[in-house]
Amino acid sequence: MANVTLAIQQCYHSCSAEVKVIYRPLVVSLVAFVLVSIPRFLSAQASCDKPFVVLGVSLPKTTQLSASEQAAIRARLIGRCFDDQQLGELASGVRDALQSIGYLRAAVTVMGWDSDASDTSRYPRPVSLNVEVKEGAHYKVREIQLHGYKTVSADQIYALLQIQVEDFFDSNKMRETAEALHKLYAARGYLNASIVPRFDFLGGPEVRVHFYIVEGPQLP
Repeated sequence: MANVTLAIQQCYHSCSAEVKVIYRPLVVSLVAFVLVSIPRFLSAQASCDKPFVVLGVSLPKTTQLSASEQAAIRARLIGRCFDDQQLGELASGVRDALQSIGYLRAAVTVMGWDSDASDTSRYPRPVSLNVEVKEGAHYKVREIQLHGYKTVSADQIYALLQIQVEDFFDSNKMRETAEALHKLYAARGYLNASIVPRFDFLGGPEVRVHFYIVEGPQLP
């Protein structure tokens, strides 16, 4: 019985040592991340040569955008430095982001900003943007057409499509599909193959997606 007790004690102490060895580097790495990240953020703000920096973003309460889509808009704007001549540029960035995920008729306007009147000493001055968003219809993919493929089968191409019929339009998925198809052709010796994604509007909130392929010569 004494031997069993001694073995348990030895195991306890050795296990504790293992846990400490694993745990301590984790704590160090987290501390290092915080210590490195904070100076980088402060440095970015210190280097801003514009009078305002976005601290918050106010969106219409009537918007139909999901919580994650609203968060994506805020993440795109938070921390941006700007002057009063760049409101259109800020709006264009948000519109492009919405269009890339299927709100192809989205309209965005930065109506102005609010700031703390009691805090005028900071530069750039932190403000909260008032952003008017009319997202419009959320477009879906109704058809997908392939053009110009010869040496690769349609099944091989369809197996790499990251956007499918009935998905919401997503330009990032179209780009990633084009990149995957280029890798497929490169693996077969068509290093100069060109894959260009396009789309056109159908009736209603629907689009037809195209992938135009120019295979080029096969290299030895």
